[in-house]
Amino acid sequence: MIKSTEDLRRWFLQSGVASPLDLCIGPLPRSKAALGRWPSGHAEHVVRSMSPHPGSYRLSLMLSPMEARIWAGNKPVWGGMIAANRFRISPPGEGGQWTQMSACDIVNIFIPVDLVDHLGGLRDDATSNKLVANVFVQDRIVLDLVHKMLNTAAMAGQLAQEACDGLITVLVCYLLEHYSQPNSLPERSGLGGSRLRSVLRHIAQSSAEPVSNAELAALCGMSEAHFSREFRRAVGLPPHQYMMKLRLERACAALLAEQARVLDIAQECGFTNASHFSRAFSSQYGMSPTIFRQQHRTAT
Repeated sequence: MIKSTEDLRRWFLQSGVASPLDLCIGPLPRSKAALGRWPSGHAEHVVRSMSPHPGSYRLSLMLSPMEARIWAGNKPVWGGMIAANRFRISPPGEGGQWTQMSACDIVNIFIPVDLVDHLGGLRDDATSNKLVANVFVQDRIVLDLVHKMLNTAAMAGQLAQEACDGLITVLVCYLLEHYSQPNSLPERSGLGGSRLRSVLRHIAQSSAEPVSNAELAALCGMSEAHFSREFRRAVGLPPHQYMMKLRLERACAALLAEQARVLDIAQECGFTNASHFSRAFSSQYGMSPTIFRQQHRTAT
């Protein structure tokens, strides 16, 4: 957890951010959250290590478009252009590498795990207390709350930190409702335990073939609508998005490890044709499979 503004500045420095921070706030009095904003007017084509942040989730919001390559450990998270106003949540302790390939303007918010656990525990079902947003997504409410945090000095004057603290609480409550996954649940609580493991195993074994919601729901003895809701609660993504994520991750690994044609990889990963594969891949990673393969092989 970030314990001082010096800790926050040190994290940015250790993560390869040499340019001065526009804003450095925290830890805030009640939430103990911290916030930093750093703009850069130019690209820096070097692979830098992302320092871990144990004890805190890290929300990264792009205020302007940024071209980047990002890895969590050795796993590619993103390659290409990240549109403005999109965010991602990194889990506590996550490290990795990144390359800044354009100018940028980024806000990083460090949210203590203790705060998330406390607010999650206040919910009646007490199930959702792990935040999940592994890919960059757009959400106008998250964007609006972050902009308000950046403007608390103008909004609240000498009470700026207290105002920012309150906004952090609102943000975490919203994230818990919309970007969380539940703890391990008893069988009777929905899609948990062996039911969930069975579904995920079936999806993994069928990753090259389409699997319908009806088929997955039947495995659990649920209606399709109930299954879709419970799956999203358990995993953080709707079933079709989760299956697409697995197929694209498998395709990434194949593109880097094999000499096979892109068309062959597309078919092996369950895409109907190379065009379908390219559209899905570009939507996720911001570049075509061919360019992804070329750039990552060049980087290594």
